[in-house]
Amino acid sequence: MKDNQNINQDFQFLIEKYLDGKITVDELKKLVNYYESFQETHDWVEDLGSESKIKNKMLLHILESIQETKTVKVIPFYKKSIFKYAVAACLIAFVTFGSIYKFQQNKNTDIKVSNSSIQVGSDKAILTLENGSDVILNKETNYQSATLKSNGRSLVYSKSKEMSEELVYNYLTIPRGGQFFIELSDGTKVWLNSDSKLKYPVSFIKGNPREIELVYGEAYFEVSKSTEHNGDAFYLKTNEQSIQVLGTVFNVKAYRNEHDIITTLVEGSISVTNDLHKNVLQPGEQSKLSQAKNDFTISVVDVEEVVAWRLGEFSFTNKSLEEIMKVLSRWYDVDIIIENEEIKSIGFTGTLSKQLPIESIMKIIKQTNDMNYVIENEKIIIE
Repeated sequence: MKDNQNINQDFQFLIEKYLDGKITVDELKKLVNYYESFQETHDWVEDLGSESKIKNKMLLHILESIQETKTVKVIPFYKKSIFKYAVAACLIAFVTFGSIYKFQQNKNTDIKVSNSSIQVGSDKAILTLENGSDVILNKETNYQSATLKSNGRSLVYSKSKEMSEELVYNYLTIPRGGQFFIELSDGTKVWLNSDSKLKYPVSFIKGNPREIELVYGEAYFEVSKSTEHNGDAFYLKTNEQSIQVLGTVFNVKAYRNEHDIITTLVEGSISVTNDLHKNVLQPGEQSKLSQAKNDFTISVVDVEEVVAWRLGEFSFTNKSLEEIMKVLSRWYDVDIIIENEEIKSIGFTGTLSKQLPIESIMKIIKQTNDMNYVIENEKIIIE
């Protein structure tokens, strides 16, 4: 049996071949096995180099090896805590789904792409003013008025010293294939995901609760503290529930084509209520309101996975093919049809950049789940 020194030398040798791009498939599998055993029985040896940087490069190479081309990249994770999850997810995908490389070598791919015009999502939104007129916001436009300004990537409202005497509402609608950032007049910051709509006052009334509404979709909130606004509480309304906030960070998902409203607390404390129930969440907890049953369930979740979308990432842990396709359809503004009912529940684990072309995402899913699909114009059909 090899001693620790020899194991370390083998590991370092494989890493060097790996980074030079000269590693074989068998050696790559051996490196993954070394990595797993190393995690269980060894501390990281500094002579191997920076642990985080080595892992990041391993992640990139494994994903590149899965692809038929070298165009697939993920964003660097080693500066963020989510990186640990990304590496683990990639290695799990490599080991669990198995035969990826064998599949690539021994099977002809059955991928058809015809006149694809599917674009990666971008910053864009429609601002509806108090008079009912719409303003298109995107990277090619700037807009400014007495109370707000936009550079096409974000929308910021003026912080007026004098509070309003009556509420005047604006709406911000994010289409499929879009995302946008808004800062409200009280300093609250909101990141809106694709296919979402927010209703909010241009400015709030002093002495009254600060109330806004997520009409539908998904949003990440960093709420300005009540202590900075004379104790005025902050309320977020969604369909069937209300959230009371004193100043905290949380994520809400309430899409029109989904049956559950999911609220995840990142920092602070919030109270989630409906007509029958009230729940106070702690950081790391998630409430799921079943609109069919009108009942809540509370669980502890991986917050980093839930909010990965705000950092420009798709993050899935054993998510079904059907769930993943809903996410992709919103971001890429594409209709996705799964014709084979039997494969809708297939699980997938991985973390990828939202800047990848849809073709690259679909190839990775195909090679880990062995399915066929056709991309035609703005539609994907999974057979």
